[in-house]
Amino acid sequence: MISLTCFVIILPLFLANKLYANKVSVLQKEYHDSYEDLYNVFEKRDPQYVKNYYRNLAIPQRKIANWGALNFALVRTTLLGIFLVVLYIAIDLDDFSAGEIYSIVAYLWTFVAATEYLPELLESWTSLKDISQRLKSET
Repeated sequence: MISLTCFVIILPLFLANKLYANKVSVLQKEYHDSYEDLYNVFEKRDPQYVKNYYRNLAIPQRKIANWGALNFALVRTTLLGIFLVVLYIAIDLDDFSAGEIYSIVAYLWTFVAATEYLPELLESWTSLKDISQRLKSET
């Protein structure tokens, strides 16, 4: 019953991470497109142009950070839901002993800790994917 609950609740989490990866990959491409112009920006030797370039370069980074924060909040809320439902099942419905409840909580907490790094990993993965595509197109 606990694993079924986790599976049902984890589906929205998977969909949210998929949406996050799609949005961030578009923003990573936009960032890398702008970053490729770095040499040309400094070649102009105009301090205001450099300032505007970095201001514009920060826009996709800020959007990536906003998507990361939204995804992190969604992941944490979903994991909290899983945690509360599993605790309810373990305490009220199945009447587990204290040791069994501790084991369940320890496994759940390990799962929660493992998912904590998903947004960062997805962001790095999409960035590497974009860079890899750029290198392949160069050859």
